[in-house]
Amino acid sequence: TVLANTKDTKTRVPISHKVYVTEFRFFYTGPSKMQLKSKSFPHEQFRSFCLLVETNLGDVYLYKMKKDNSSRSLVTFSRVSLGVVARSSIEQSRHRAKLRRKGIISANAEEEAGALKSLRHNRLHTFKGISGQDGLFAATARPMWFVSERGNPTYLCHRSRHVAPAGGKPRPVTGFSSGLLGGGGFLTLHERIGRVGTQRLTVFNGISNVYPPQGLLPGSGLCVEKIPLGVTVRKIQLIDDTAVSSREHPLYALLISSESEVDQSALNDDGLSSEERQKLIDEREAEKVKRQVEADLGGFDVEQEWVEEIERENCFEVDKNIGGAPPIKKTTYALWIVDASDNWGVVDSHELGEFEHGLAMNVMPLTEVEDEIGSSSAIGESTETDSLFIAVGTAVVDQDGEDVASKGRVLLFQVKKTELAGSHVVELELVHEKDVLHGPVTSLSCLKSESRHRLVVGAGSDINVEQWGNGKLTQVGFFRATMQILDIILFKSFFLLMDAYDSLHFLVWRESDKSLTLLAKDYEPTPVYSAGILSRGGSVSFVCQDDRQNLQFFQYAPGDAAARGGNKLVCRADIHLGAQTVSMQSHFCRSSLLINSATPESTLAALKQQDSFFGRTDDDQRLGVYFGTSDGGYVATIPLSEQVYWRLTALQSVMNNALESNCALSHKAWRLYRRTPRRGGCRSNDRKKGVIDGDLITKYADLPMADQEDLASAIGSTVEQILDNILELNCSSTVV
Repeated sequence: TVLANTKDTKTRVPISHKVYVTEFRFFYTGPSKMQLKSKSFPHEQFRSFCLLVETNLGDVYLYKMKKDNSSRSLVTFSRVSLGVVARSSIEQSRHRAKLRRKGIISANAEEEAGALKSLRHNRLHTFKGISGQDGLFAATARPMWFVSERGNPTYLCHRSRHVAPAGGKPRPVTGFSSGLLGGGGFLTLHERIGRVGTQRLTVFNGISNVYPPQGLLPGSGLCVEKIPLGVTVRKIQLIDDTAVSSREHPLYALLISSESEVDQSALNDDGLSSEERQKLIDEREAEKVKRQVEADLGGFDVEQEWVEEIERENCFEVDKNIGGAPPIKKTTYALWIVDASDNWGVVDSHELGEFEHGLAMNVMPLTEVEDEIGSSSAIGESTETDSLFIAVGTAVVDQDGEDVASKGRVLLFQVKKTELAGSHVVELELVHEKDVLHGPVTSLSCLKSESRHRLVVGAGSDINVEQWGNGKLTQVGFFRATMQILDIILFKSFFLLMDAYDSLHFLVWRESDKSLTLLAKDYEPTPVYSAGILSRGGSVSFVCQDDRQNLQFFQYAPGDAAARGGNKLVCRADIHLGAQTVSMQSHFCRSSLLINSATPESTLAALKQQDSFFGRTDDDQRLGVYFGTSDGGYVATIPLSEQVYWRLTALQSVMNNALESNCALSHKAWRLYRRTPRRGGCRSNDRKKGVIDGDLITKYADLPMADQEDLASAIGSTVEQILDNILELNCSSTVV
């Protein structure tokens, strides 16, 4: 048996680190033979024989067996790249020292937890038949499941409910047992929130719902479940209202579109004879000649004068000898209310009108302002109540197509629950609709200012701030952009406006005079597809993606010389992503102390009770951006401290030269900003760069220890410090 780590059979020994194996386990991953009853299913090709090794440093290495075709007796184990760090973080060690210093845990807590060299409990547990799968559960500092996805071994991160912050004990999960509930369940024992040392016993009936035919494990510890609905989902959002939606029956609002074929057999015969048809043609020709004579006498262009009175004529003649008029595809849009607990069944729906396209949807509260009778709206007192609405923005393009300017509508719905025959029935009610004449409604947002929630409508090149009251929407503010509003992102009273042809605009809402004021903008004519917000402490940055698949990072810095007196957004960094996206969402960057929790709110509250200073540093107050790409990828962008950034920048530069690249291509050149060929693009030739490539940096965790030492010494750092930075990167990029 040969245990291969690299392509070279000669293995280098680390110089500064003493690494030895503390535990290893052989196991199978893939569909379980206990659950497969069909002999025709080729389950053997989806099963892999693997070896998992844990070292004294807390690292885990996964190897997969490969048979040598030249020799029947020779078996080779090749290492599987995971890109994950399983050891404890430096932040966990600091937190454990604080607990020991405060007397919350005893001074010899390490020995009580079983850290003595003379006694060590098993941490690698094999299982069979859980969710129809065989694999291994690693109860290490970062608990993980090792399972199979289409024959290739991968990992899933394990998270526990109401788990204590990491650092109280070396291992968050101290006990594991499988084979329960008929063989498909398992039991875990983990440290819970509350008094340090108390534990929680949890019984599960399976890993997740990712192993049916709709399941998918894309890697990087993520799991995806496909839900077939038979339609195209344009927008989806949870209805966060306890009156109609609950944990047992969560309701979601979906904006969907579906295609159907329309029969055009009625066009085969218009019911006219050949003489009548020729008579109509002659009448149209005579009318056209008459208009041309009037145009010549009046001195104007007939095509521009009569454009509003264009009558559509049938340009094609139907030949019934070759089949007649074929069916055409028709797209219809609708708003669905679905129950996630009832197999995503449709509870109620509302279909939009003909030639109406749904473009935007948002579930938001609106403050209803009702003026009292006998008082003016300016000085009179009013009663204000908040109600939850589902706002839908549409675009209406009639049968004339693009010859007539498109318009839009804003629809407001309310979800009401009524009791009928002893059961609760959820109904969707259309409360109000408003026509928008200056363009299609492409964005709907909620503005909260002085305890009032208002609707922000982006239509065409205009932004309208609408106030709900007396059963209708009333405009109270507006702003006109350059070309076409793509989307609007709100935080506090600030607006981040995306123009489809003119980059980003940064605005502020002033409640005193109800006005929108432009603070700064990007003057480059860049088509923007999506944008998001990053923050670290008191610093806020804007990230956007353009049509060249670039990411640009801007900042509002009035004191900067490049800001042109404060009216220009300053570009701080850029990178070529190589994939397209249309939506970005912000997420809270978790610390390694919270990564093992499935309920981070309760774990964060317990952490603040143990350490009152947690949350005051900039690294504890970070918001990142995550998004999916059009080719099925997942990307997360997070802000870094200056010290970590420069360390990883040096590592990235060294790894660009030290590692082999695919097809001998330059990885550094691939990530350079791609300039736009659009006329008017006057950006200078210098690229800002300033972004760390996480795909390249995480390869450091899969390198042999000797190579890690060489790269660390080349940049003047240590292996432990670099691996800890990669661990914090993985924790901060975790969304679910």
